[in-house]
Order: sequence, then C-alpha cells, then structure tokens
Amino acid sequence: MTAFMLKIIACVGMLLDHIYAAFPYSTPRLLNSIGRFVFPVYAYMIAQGCKHTKSINKYLIRLGIFALISEIPFDIAFMSGGAANIASWNINFLNQTNVFYTLLLGVACIAVYEKTKKKLSVLEVNNTKKSKLFRSILPILPMIPLVILGSILNTDYGMLGIIFIVVFYFAKPENKMTRTVAAAIIVFYEYGYPYIFVLFHERDISLPYLGQMIIFNAQSVMLNNFMFALIAVLLIFLYNGKQGANSKWAFYAYYPLHIAALVAVRLILAAR
Repeated sequence: MTAFMLKIIACVGMLLDHIYAAFPYSTPRLLNSIGRFVFPVYAYMIAQGCKHTKSINKYLIRLGIFALISEIPFDIAFMSGGAANIASWNINFLNQTNVFYTLLLGVACIAVYEKTKKKLSVLEVNNTKKSKLFRSILPILPMIPLVILGSILNTDYGMLGIIFIVVFYFAKPENKMTRTVAAAIIVFYEYGYPYIFVLFHERDISLPYLGQMIIFNAQSVMLNNFMFALIAVLLIFLYNGKQGANSKWAFYAYYPLHIAALVAVRLILAAR
C-alpha cells in the first residue's frame, strides 16, 4: 500500500468523522467511531515525512500556513455553536485549534530535537556513559515547551497527539516492525486501555469473562472506537514505503476544503 492510498483511506475516514461532528443529531455515532483510525495514520505519515523531507523548515511553514487557513472553517463548523447561525461565528486562532496545529507542533518537536542533537554532536564531549546519557536526554528537553503549548492552544488531540508523532519518529517509521508496534501501543493507550479500565472499574468482572463482556458490549461507543482505531495498525503495517501518486498539496487542501463544504451544506439546509 502506497502513501497515496494510505492518505486516500484516511481522507475518507476523516470525512465520515466530520460529517458526524457537523451533523451530530442526524447522523449515526458510528461515523465518529470509524474515524478513530485517521489520526494515528496521519501522525505516522507526518513522522515519516520528517525523515524524508529535504527541508524541515519548509515543512513547518507549509503546516503553519494550512493551520491558519483551516482554523476559519474549523471554528465555524465545530466551535461556533452551529454554522447556520452566522452571528455566533467565533474565529479564534489561539484556542480549540485544528489538527494542523497538532501536526505543526509535532514536527517542531522533531526539528528542535534534531537541531539540538546535531549541535551536541559537534561539541567535544568525552565519550563516557555519562556524556552519552547527557547527549541522549538533552535534545528531548526543548520539546517539552512545544508539547505544553499544544495543551495551551487546545489543539486537536492535545499533547498526546504531539507525543504520538514523536513516538512514531523515534520508532523509525521506515521499519515495518517498529512502526507497527508503535501504532499498536498508541491505539491501545488511546482507545483500548480506557475501555478495558471501564470494564473492570464499573463492573465486577473477572478475566475469564472479559471476552464474553466485550462481545456483549459490542455496540458501546468505547469499544467501537477501539475496534476501528485498530485499522490504523493494519494500514501502517501494510504500507510499503512507496510514495505513489504525488498529490501533496491536494491532501493539504483537502482538510479545510471538506470542512468548508460541510459548512456550506449546513447553511443550505438551514436556509430551507
């Protein structure tokens, strides 16, 4: 599976998720659950992009531009109490921000990590265990303010979204085994663990009956989220490392354009 196909599938999942977000009272909640596989896939592709980009600074600029462009339709569609009410539109570039902010901060973390590591490599440091540990930990420290900034800006998926991108980067995204393991850990932490925790916390259930309980609760939102998020693990495993059709700008533009289209549909329906 090429990067092009991976992104096409993610775009379809994102559209279904956002249809539910834009029309929560007239569409099934299952659409939202289906979309749970999308962010892990994009987090992985962004991490891989950092490995292969010719200029990470230009990468950051592109993400920053689309973060600002996307915030307008994003706020209208999801943060303004209903796009049909034009008077209630509230565009805020510094709070409840779209997923491009998350991607931008994730790439920024990787950029400062690599630049710090490069600067340390040219310094004359004794090749001792203590100096190696110092050179391993120090590049991580400049990433912390950027992760915290994700929480301040209330980016989509918040601090965890940024950390997921970094985890994929450290897991060597070109390695099929390590990237698949990273995807499985991320999906389980984000969606699997909360579901299992609720099962044990709110129900007096023992391990022999866990499988039975999962089957009986197959319609629950948390289980649906977990099961559909597992699709991301499969897709990342199947990725063959090839680019496929080069439509980079189309995928960037897809995010604000499809949200703007949903806003237009709401306006049309409200005008009837």
